[in-house]
Amino acid sequence: MNRDTLNWWLTLSANIGVLAGLVFVGLEIQQNTSQLRMDASFSLTQAVNEQNAAIYQNSELTELLLRGEQDLAALNPVELERFASFQFSRLNVAESAEDLRREGVTGLNFEYVEFIVRQYQTKPGLQAFIRGRKDTYVGSRELLARLLTTDSETQDD
Repeated sequence: MNRDTLNWWLTLSANIGVLAGLVFVGLEIQQNTSQLRMDASFSLTQAVNEQNAAIYQNSELTELLLRGEQDLAALNPVELERFASFQFSRLNVAESAEDLRREGVTGLNFEYVEFIVRQYQTKPGLQAFIRGRKDTYVGSRELLARLLTTDSETQDD
C-alpha cells in the first residue's frame, strides 16, 4: 500500500468519525430539547397545582377569592393585599406559559392563559383589579390588553 492510498483511507476514516460525532451531537440536542419541553410543561402544571391546592386547602382563602372576584370593595385592606398577591401569582404563571408558547418551547395544549383571560373578562372584581393596576402592570402588554377586554367586547368582534 503506498502512502497516497494510506492517506486517503485515513482521511476517509477521520471524515466518517467527524460525521458520526455530528450525528451524535444532533441526537443529543434533540433529546435535550425534548427534556426541556417536558420540564417546562411539568413546571407550569406544578405551579397551577400549587395554586389550586392553596384554594382547596384553605376555605378562608377560597371565600376571600370568591368575594374579591365579584366585588373588590367587599375586601378590607388586608384581604385586598392577599387577593392581589394571589392574582399576581396567577398572572405570573400565565406570563410564563405565554413566554414559553411564544418561544416555541411548549407545544402543549395548555389552556391556562385562556382560562385566566376568560375569568378576567367575566368577573367584575377581577376586571376592577386589573383596571386599577394597568398603569403599573409589569407583564406583557399583549396579555394586559386581553385581560382588560371585557366579555361583551369580545362577543362584539
